[in-house]
Amino acid sequence: MPGKRIAITGAGPIGLEAALYARLRDFEVVVFEKGNVADNVRSWGHVRLFSPFGINSSEWGRGALPDADLPAADALLTGVEFFGQYLLPLSQHPRLQGCIQENTRVLTIGKRHFWKGDAIGRRSRLESPFTLLTESQQNGEQVIEADFVLDCSGTFGNHNWLGDGGVPALGERQLSERIDYLLPDITGKDESRFAGRRNLVVGSGYSAATVIVALGSLTEQNYDTEVFWLTRKSTDTPLSGIDGDTLRGRADLTARANELAANAASKINWFPASYVRQIGKASDGSIQVTIETNTEQGGANCKVLTIDNVIANVGYHPDRSLYEELQIHECYASQGPMKLAAALMGESSANCMTQSSPGTDTLKNPEPGFYILGAKSYGRDSRFLLRIGLEQIQSAFDLIAAEAA
Repeated sequence: MPGKRIAITGAGPIGLEAALYARLRDFEVVVFEKGNVADNVRSWGHVRLFSPFGINSSEWGRGALPDADLPAADALLTGVEFFGQYLLPLSQHPRLQGCIQENTRVLTIGKRHFWKGDAIGRRSRLESPFTLLTESQQNGEQVIEADFVLDCSGTFGNHNWLGDGGVPALGERQLSERIDYLLPDITGKDESRFAGRRNLVVGSGYSAATVIVALGSLTEQNYDTEVFWLTRKSTDTPLSGIDGDTLRGRADLTARANELAANAASKINWFPASYVRQIGKASDGSIQVTIETNTEQGGANCKVLTIDNVIANVGYHPDRSLYEELQIHECYASQGPMKLAAALMGESSANCMTQSSPGTDTLKNPEPGFYILGAKSYGRDSRFLLRIGLEQIQSAFDLIAAEAA
């Protein structure tokens, strides 16, 4: 749409796809990425996706690239492969030339001449441009204006905390640099950090399962490697499997992680109904972790572990500071946009593959022209699929077309 400018935060999969979609419809586009293109994907590049390439890429994205260079629709790519074979070529497409500003952080977003509490529910807010305060080493601070904003900045990297109730455990903030909140390459480039060491893993999702299976493999090669696994809930197995799971990789990972936890002969020591109470640094440089385990009688037992590595796969949350000066209606539990969060609450299945698109209306916020897309739109809900994010892009542009009319 000539004359209308869209600003996009984040040059990950959804941000890149949204930028290309906008350019194919003749919008002026600028994408702000605090690091380099798809940095988050590259950080877990050694991990293989459960879902196939065909549903992790868009029709317009595949159509913009030569067919001969694209992965097969059923290919299960690693993060490195997804980046190198699709996301990087997408970012280099001629239609996106000059559109992506890497190493540029968006500090906050506002509205020109409007404060947060002004003109509630009025179209005048739509008619005033967004102002984005950005910062880069090259240009310093700048204010950029846009008619519409798509927040595709995701949640990966904005980690939750280890302690009870989601607050930092005692000493955690001071030792956060010693804690892995992402996904280390345990059987690859990071192996020397974990082999022959005492390793603590906290979490009960697929990231934790990925780490546990990798550490389990390491214990078979290096018997001195020890693993302690903390999960918060009191369940028969660390992970609950999905009946008839159509994603074979996910089903196999779940089964293997549960098997390692249940096997008394393995070096995986599982502590259910447990959390980290305190974490500190010993005089020899090791980490001392106090864990608290709830008993069936309603009490709690404490145990101190001497650890070399702590891997905290405790989930991520959205950075809401970007839009704290805008009129955004958030869910009090998930921190995602309220309409979408309410729709997701009606999804009873734990299998993300059974999801259908919640619909265009769920992307609306009280702030006209501002849309949260991708993993960030799900807040703390981990069931997000790239397929859903691609559908969100099309829905957002339907709304933009209506607002711009």
